[in-house]
Amino acid sequence: MNPELMSRRVLLGRSAAFTAGLTAAAMLRTSAVAQDAGATPAVSSLKVGWSTIYLTPSWMTETSLEIDAEVARLRDMGITVDYQVFDANGDTPTQIAQIQSMIDQQYDICLLIAGSATALDPVVEQATAAGVVVVNWDSLVTTDNLTAKVFEDQVEWGRVTGRWLVDKLGGEGKIIVVNGPAGISVSEQRAAGGQEIFDASPGIEIVANANIEYNEAPALVELTSLLAAHPDIDGIWCQAGSHASAAMKAIKQRGMELVPMTGENFNGFLKQWRDARAQGFSAYATAELNWMAVLSLQLAVKAVAGEPTPKQVSVPLPVITDDNVEEWADDSKPDDYYTIPQIPTTAELDQLIADALAAERGGRASPVASPAA
Repeated sequence: MNPELMSRRVLLGRSAAFTAGLTAAAMLRTSAVAQDAGATPAVSSLKVGWSTIYLTPSWMTETSLEIDAEVARLRDMGITVDYQVFDANGDTPTQIAQIQSMIDQQYDICLLIAGSATALDPVVEQATAAGVVVVNWDSLVTTDNLTAKVFEDQVEWGRVTGRWLVDKLGGEGKIIVVNGPAGISVSEQRAAGGQEIFDASPGIEIVANANIEYNEAPALVELTSLLAAHPDIDGIWCQAGSHASAAMKAIKQRGMELVPMTGENFNGFLKQWRDARAQGFSAYATAELNWMAVLSLQLAVKAVAGEPTPKQVSVPLPVITDDNVEEWADDSKPDDYYTIPQIPTTAELDQLIADALAAERGGRASPVASPAA
């Protein structure tokens, strides 16, 4: 196994152990990333800010520590990095003000997970005009007036999971649909893709449709209520793994039979799924890969260094099925950990960037269709 791949997997494992403390985790990252420094970009110093709508979900915590690891790698290469996290605590006006602060303080790089697909467009365009390198991943803004977007096709996420559930039910049945927070582009795009499939399946009846934050605790409360109101469902479409984990727990608490459902790489869901296969339970999932944050920072540094960079990098969706869930479920990790069996090396991430640039220059589409605006 490649040393960096192994070390980053170890670091990710520690990132979910919240009691370990960020100082110790950062020290481990500094040691590990030195094993594979890669080519040194033509920059001597960087002022980097990460603007995120919130840090509360465990996925965000893992993502934050992934960025910490990449910052440590850059520092180990001799680059002076001034790095700051801007947490908007779920408030879009706060996020806009924080990005404006980055502009005023002349940040080189703004890494962005957007709390609104449209409300941030003006300040993102202002940052770009001011010379800030803006790289947006995960939850995207609508404007293309920025340095780059790094993404998985969230509409396709909804389509493939919706298609699996419809096929599993033979095209007929009552289902509950569980989306993420309203207004978040990731949630809205996944919902659109799933709805596209359900609209084309006249035998499928959506008996309830809920918007729930990406945390298991509130999802368990909401799903317990939904199952009490609709005990005769045939399937559950969840766009998030915390939702699916809560759905399985709520079903068991009510003494109901498990029904087919979709989800994500939330370890609590994966472990329940793996263990329930012997009873005939079946599910399907994909994953929002938090190493896209590292890919985004690598791309941003290249842009600051004056290297050519693509406007979009499309990352293919992973596929988790009954056949490979054993590879994803990890008993050594907490339930609220988002597992990824293999993490790309620095060189592999560089290759993704190079491939995206070559595709744009050649006039070819990216391997995965770009997300809907």
